[in-house]
Amino acid sequence: MDNVFVTVFLFCFSLLPMAYLRYYPFRIIATLRERRILIAGHLIIFVVEFLLVTALFVSGHAPMQGSAFQKLYFVCYWPYFLLLMFTIRPFWFRHFFVLGIQAIYAVFIHTATVLLLKQIWMQMTYFASLYFICYLTLLLLSFPGMIWLLGRLFTREQLMKAQWTASSFWKYLGFVPLLLAFYQGSMGYVDLLQQVQDLSGVHLYMLVSRGILVIIGGILVISVRSGFRQVQYMFHAKERSMKMQEHLREIHDYANTLQEEQQKLAILRHDSRHQLRVLAELIESGHYDEAERHLRALRKEVERR
Repeated sequence: MDNVFVTVFLFCFSLLPMAYLRYYPFRIIATLRERRILIAGHLIIFVVEFLLVTALFVSGHAPMQGSAFQKLYFVCYWPYFLLLMFTIRPFWFRHFFVLGIQAIYAVFIHTATVLLLKQIWMQMTYFASLYFICYLTLLLLSFPGMIWLLGRLFTREQLMKAQWTASSFWKYLGFVPLLLAFYQGSMGYVDLLQQVQDLSGVHLYMLVSRGILVIIGGILVISVRSGFRQVQYMFHAKERSMKMQEHLREIHDYANTLQEEQQKLAILRHDSRHQLRVLAELIESGHYDEAERHLRALRKEVERR
């Protein structure tokens, strides 16, 4: 028989890696204050859920069965998700996108765990604690791959700049992985397993179909990353083009200013030659006083300029 405390602890602990996985793509913009809020919030949620779920089983309000844990899972992950979504905001649809990818991953790990236990245990029933140990083992073994996949999903520039944050396509793309996970998770394999005598074909179909779902999720993530890189490249190219246009405009303005100054200089040279000619004529004709007055007038004019 399962020990209630051990089983509930394993159940609550199995929620933490997925919570970290949902946080990981947003870590690049999380402030120290937000990280402290998330750490404290996760600890509080873990303790509260552990106590509540334990009390639920000990009091006999719920049986220690897989169906009960499945229902509890859909309730217990929401506090973690809402804490993250309202702490690191306003990336609502991106949070749902990451949640959907995580759900696809969780469905596959759950399916692999169930099939593995059925092959090893050779029974339709097994201890819940054994399931969670196997589930956590497969989860932690495959966790680095998910970290790599989601680690570069977003960049700091994409999350911080307004034009990236307001991308309208997230309203439509954000729920796609979640809908795929819900579709696969609600296909009724449990009822099918109870009705079919030869389960090997069903097991293979379950594993392959949910493996394909994981591949689709991975392609979605890679497509989003590649699309963002392309858009980012185009955006940077546009910025460079605008800067170049501004630089060319400055060069054009400088050339116009230089041309105006050259015209003024040409006029000044022409006036200077004329004034020198007048002075030379006055001096040659012996009108020294008038030449002196003319020089003083020129001096005042130069000083005014």
